[in-house]
Amino acid sequence: MTNSFTWKTKFKSMIIVDSEIFQNEYNVKIAIKTNVADLKEQSSYFERIKSLYEYVFSNTVTGCRNDALYQTLVKKSNNRFIELPTPPYDQVMAAVCFCKSNAVLDGKITVTELELSSYQGDGISYSVDKNSKALTLLDVDDWFTKKFSSFDPWWLRSDTATYDREMPKGLYTGHFSWNNATNIMVDKEHENHAKIFEFNPKVLDGGKSKDK
Repeated sequence: MTNSFTWKTKFKSMIIVDSEIFQNEYNVKIAIKTNVADLKEQSSYFERIKSLYEYVFSNTVTGCRNDALYQTLVKKSNNRFIELPTPPYDQVMAAVCFCKSNAVLDGKITVTELELSSYQGDGISYSVDKNSKALTLLDVDDWFTKKFSSFDPWWLRSDTATYDREMPKGLYTGHFSWNNATNIMVDKEHENHAKIFEFNPKVLDGGKSKDK
């Protein structure tokens, strides 16, 4: 039997806009549908999505990959980052959160809709589901070099990466690691945390094949 419920959470991230840094707090409301009958398994994956917002997204710096200040901070600071293909508009953040949430859940439970607003967002809330045009904002070309061009960007992968770095042995896979379905832990070797993983493309309604 399928169960559905909603969950509310929030996380803080500094955002880079027009070469300035602003404090921001995001409010997120998530509609969830369970796809497995085992209550323990449901609970395990719910804990995983909680960790995504409470640890992985929280206390980060968010910016566009092509922003000069973002690139400076990446090189000169030890912050954790959320890297976007566009400036950090709330609509883009909603799309990213929707995609990453579903990616880490491995199909065990599904985020059917996500609503996001923020302190800097002038009171506007954005809702995203699998049919939303907002997903086209994440269409990217040349995100990776040719060597890694077949791989998904971080928001479509189930690891804990919130930005992409090409490393000698593969793609960076995150500051944290999933210890198991319920626990998240800091990977003390995270600076060297990379692997070549099997290419498993995901097709989302609202992607490049959908009219813009």
